[in-house]
Amino acid sequence: MSSDKTEVTLYDALEVSPRASALVIKAAYRCLAQVNHPDKNSGSAAASERLAQINHAYSVLSDPDKRRRYDQTIERHDHLVDRRGKGMHTGGRPRPVVDEPLVSRAFVFRPLT
Repeated sequence: MSSDKTEVTLYDALEVSPRASALVIKAAYRCLAQVNHPDKNSGSAAASERLAQINHAYSVLSDPDKRRRYDQTIERHDHLVDRRGKGMHTGGRPRPVVDEPLVSRAFVFRPLT
């Protein structure tokens, strides 16, 4: 593996955090496998390739020993970064997606009296 920051990890393939539990990894695998299954994407080479990536990632990350060894290899090359907040604005209020004024919420949480 190279130390390129854009390299896709097995965690990225399953769209989970490196700290994800075994149950989260299993749920992500099932969801992604269902969406990318060849029966639902007939004739799509991209879906078949994506399903192969998902299957490989799950085969490694679902086995505790393989996952531990994989984590050790990627830690040598790169520090694990949690997916939450990746590429997000970190200062103060979140930026609006479009350049429109923020709309107030339809309801407000009020303290119990």
